[in-house]
Amino acid sequence: MSSAALLTAFETCPRKGAYAAHWEAKRLQSGEMVREALSVALRAPVDAGKPFGETAGDTVMQLAADRGLDTQLHDLYAPVVHHAALADILVSAIRKPIDPPWLLPPPVQNWTSSCFLSPDGAYLRRIVLVSHWTDERAESEKRSWFAAGEIAAYNLPMQMIVCVIGQQRNGKRISPWVKGFLHPQNKQLRFRKKERAQSEVFNDRWVQIFREDHAEITRETWLASMLKDDVLPEVCFRIDIPRLDQVGRDRVLDMSKRKIERLHEMKEKPEANLSSCYWPTPCVFKKCCWSNPEREPSEKYGFVLLGPR
Repeated sequence: MSSAALLTAFETCPRKGAYAAHWEAKRLQSGEMVREALSVALRAPVDAGKPFGETAGDTVMQLAADRGLDTQLHDLYAPVVHHAALADILVSAIRKPIDPPWLLPPPVQNWTSSCFLSPDGAYLRRIVLVSHWTDERAESEKRSWFAAGEIAAYNLPMQMIVCVIGQQRNGKRISPWVKGFLHPQNKQLRFRKKERAQSEVFNDRWVQIFREDHAEITRETWLASMLKDDVLPEVCFRIDIPRLDQVGRDRVLDMSKRKIERLHEMKEKPEANLSSCYWPTPCVFKKCCWSNPEREPSEKYGFVLLGPR
């Protein structure tokens, strides 16, 4: 079976594609935990018995216990709780309490989807978590296998929901989703001085807070404050991507088929691409390629064998 993740890995580095066809890292990066938590909460039934945000936060905590967090930090609990709070507030912004569950597209044409399907089946939906957003990143996402490949496979338009969650520093995200300021006297939650330049920061009298440390501030209050300071539309927005025309769709489907055939026809381990080991994101197999001598992925080295695709 082909997938956007497998094709992306293969294009980044043939060896990464060969490994990714059979293995994945047991420990998850923080962004992967948040994405998985969002997936669970967005698909939860309306009568789940608890808020969708709580479902997302609980999922992050459970993933950390079951699989572990991939980090160099010694304190594992703090970044896990922080990203649980992030997943909680993200899904609370994306899905209203009365919204029906999002669906998962069934496999089609030898393709396994990594996106969602709207409840009415009219649109594909994809959540994109980024540290920052630019016009170049937008064009890259639209033309990626996660967008163009999915659209071609299902012949449906896509609603791409972009969430700018900020850079990660010492296990915490620097963004309005999880970081705010309290007024020194009335304790009002703020994110920027609306009447002044957006780049102006609060002075030392304002108290910097993180979402996970203030359970007394409800999800609704936090999101309403983000909206009042005009930061919510900047960090959460939707981009509509139309269907491909028939020529474009055939091109993408043919390209996908050829690349997957080349991947599965490999008889020997391909050479590593050193320029892609750490950029644009660190490869989960980098320790295998950079060990001396090189080693194959295995459960001994922290990988999980995938089932049949």
